[in-house]
Amino acid sequence: MDERDGVIRTLPCCANWINRIYGILEHDTTVEELWNSKGAQEIRRLIIEGRQGEICSRDCPWLYSGRFTEVNLHVIPGTHAFEENQHLNIEEICARKLILRSRPMLVRVIPTLECNIQCRMCNQKKHKINISEKFRREIFELGPYLYDLQLHGGEVIISHEFERWTSSELFGKNPDLKLSLITNATTIPKKAQAILEDVRRNYITVSINAASRSTYAFITASDLFENVIRNTIFLRDLGLNHRRGEFDVYLSFVIMKSNYHELPDFINLAHNIGVPFRLLLVIGDRESIYTDTLLLNDVSFTVESCIKWVADGDSIKELYMIHDALKHHIGMTQNNVDVKKT
Repeated sequence: MDERDGVIRTLPCCANWINRIYGILEHDTTVEELWNSKGAQEIRRLIIEGRQGEICSRDCPWLYSGRFTEVNLHVIPGTHAFEENQHLNIEEICARKLILRSRPMLVRVIPTLECNIQCRMCNQKKHKINISEKFRREIFELGPYLYDLQLHGGEVIISHEFERWTSSELFGKNPDLKLSLITNATTIPKKAQAILEDVRRNYITVSINAASRSTYAFITASDLFENVIRNTIFLRDLGLNHRRGEFDVYLSFVIMKSNYHELPDFINLAHNIGVPFRLLLVIGDRESIYTDTLLLNDVSFTVESCIKWVADGDSIKELYMIHDALKHHIGMTQNNVDVKKT
């Protein structure tokens, strides 16, 4: 799911990196209508024809990693229904099917757009989201086939919806289903903490977008930087000692006009806390780094300078991915300038 101006769109992956959708989520929309919609079939057809470049962005970390090619198709061990659905999906991929009988194995849901901070680059709080009970039940019916349920927001863990979407009604259907979560970690209510300590986890990403209290306050209009640090450490320790198995905790940084200068300090912050980091480029007009060529080049230089001293292999890959995406944007900007000159 992805929300734009109050409209919920459904996609096969992240909205930042694909220019097609399965369809719009209306009140009476069904999972099947979206899963095998004309939009879904078009996306599959373009991929089959080797035209993925027409729909996928160069910024996409999934493509950049190279870990999700057809060569790497495999079955995750689990229950009979869980494994059989994966086998069917692989068969359909190899047969180049456009309409699938296999069920989705990963679902990303936006249970709420409500949030307790006011990030400068975000406008989601202007809208409300309403997922029908019928559609929620259909998602729950996918439980036996899912390996990952991703909850985005808004700030999910402070919403009453968090308890609904992590209930045993869903997670009790499949011992292999895990929860992934994006949170600002400004506060972790006791009820949410109890859920996090109980439910099987894949990963938690903490959005901090700053390396200092002052920059965090400027971006979020809140003085909660120390809370985020403290709660990230709690989540890190929970991930290392979870009773259902270890899970990863990431610190996330959206590179934008008001914070890119803190990227080196952010990398050191993540290292000092003892968690890996994730980088994203800002989307939309707010805090844009794409309106000024000098600014865009300075952002690229900052990322490049970090590559020279970062030692961890995964961190270097993360930086190279962002650096290559920035170089692509710089090239596009230069081409636009050349076109205007002619």
